[in-house]
Amino acid sequence: MVVWLDKNIFEWQINGSIGCYNAEDIQQCYDYLEYAESLIENFDDKFHIQDCIKNLKCVVDKRIKQIERIYNFKSYFPNQHILETYKELGIVKGFVIRKLFSIRNDIEHNELEYSNKEQCQDLLDTVWYFLKSTDRLVYESDVNNDLYDDIEKENYVLTIDVEDPLIKKAKVHGKISKAMLSYDYKEGYIKIEKVNLSIIDKHLIYIDGEIVLNNELKIIIAKKFFINRILN
Repeated sequence: MVVWLDKNIFEWQINGSIGCYNAEDIQQCYDYLEYAESLIENFDDKFHIQDCIKNLKCVVDKRIKQIERIYNFKSYFPNQHILETYKELGIVKGFVIRKLFSIRNDIEHNELEYSNKEQCQDLLDTVWYFLKSTDRLVYESDVNNDLYDDIEKENYVLTIDVEDPLIKKAKVHGKISKAMLSYDYKEGYIKIEKVNLSIIDKHLIYIDGEIVLNNELKIIIAKKFFINRILN
């Protein structure tokens, strides 16, 4: 059985449980950052400053790999640079980190003799904030979430279980108003398949099914259940 469910459920209040994902090299990000910091604290020459830039780029690369191993956000916008995708999702602004990438590439490929210690310190601070703001993304991920139309009353409550942060599947079950369901396609509604329905009363219905995912819905779910809740 297939039905359509009002997309406004994603505006409901949220309460969820947390599952942990421990990437084996999380600490390495901070080890590289600490080493980069020691370079500009103890040396003033261009060689150590350039070395600092290379290590900062390595830190960002490692964190991006950790995030992507868990979520694969790059698949949402496959033709974008990964930092543009993160900007679109609200994870990071990206401009300063893109500047770091640019400087590092000029050092590595265009033989830039970089010696701006003050800017290097600013970049180090930016990378530190990037790590801190994304730590919970790589340590914790919400995988089971309850959405409440009114969290005080619990009349209408839906549980959405995405099982895996890669959002390969999204199951949904709970109590909703009959008015939120349509048995035919409707604009602003999401398709639910493998559906079982049980009438509770003249206003309430119990639904159990699976959301038919597309890229737009994956982005909505990622922002609602992972990014917004973890970064705020």
